[in-house]
Amino acid sequence: MEEVDNITHAEDARLYKLKKLHELKEKEWIAGNKKLLAIIGHDIKTPMSSIIGFLRLLKEGAHTWDRSKIEENVDIALISATKTYLLLDNLLQWAITENTIKSFQPEFIDFIALLHEEIENNDLFAKQKQVNIVTPAFSDEKAFADKNMVKSILRNLLTNAIKYSHKHGNIEISTTKNNGFLEVSIKDYGVGMKKEMVYTVLNTRNIISIPGTGNESGTGFGLLLCKELIDIHKGKIWIISRFGEGSEFKFTLPVSPQ
Repeated sequence: MEEVDNITHAEDARLYKLKKLHELKEKEWIAGNKKLLAIIGHDIKTPMSSIIGFLRLLKEGAHTWDRSKIEENVDIALISATKTYLLLDNLLQWAITENTIKSFQPEFIDFIALLHEEIENNDLFAKQKQVNIVTPAFSDEKAFADKNMVKSILRNLLTNAIKYSHKHGNIEISTTKNNGFLEVSIKDYGVGMKKEMVYTVLNTRNIISIPGTGNESGTGFGLLLCKELIDIHKGKIWIISRFGEGSEFKFTLPVSPQ
């Protein structure tokens, strides 16, 4: 009988421990979501306010401004609209990753075509900061990956590189093949990161938001999303960075079914 009581007490203790662990995880999840929603709410309102403000200025000055003044304000409004779109796209991709079995649709894709498409999508942002994106003559590079997820990865890493580049800076992109994976490098010569930050942005679910060199706002949400999307592909992402000297983001994608 004593042995049965001991087993019962041990089981009760195990269940109690599991319950407390679950409660702790639930509190962390709720706190994380509240923080995320607060950041997202702020980052959607800020560019939307800019768009409304610049459109109001355009309405008032359209008949008196010269063409260059009008184009300047349209460009600023367009950047704000693009940032809002990217944030909403990230949210959608994040939601999709919660159901990866249905959403993950890998196929053989033309990686270089997708890369140039996303470079073109970031062209206005790069021009605003006078940042040059250097792309050497690539060979035909294929990957076996989900097309939409890869576009989201590239979009976020390119936007991130431009955001933290100094004016007149360069961003260098290169690819190599290694052990059945396509390895991609996106390197900037901007502000860089401290060692502890490099670890935090890729190894925890903490959301870090740091203004860009042009005081651009951000959520830190994009890098977290990139890691999750790359993990789905069984690839890897890592950062080589020195504070004040720039960052190099590297990631891998399979070139054939795993």
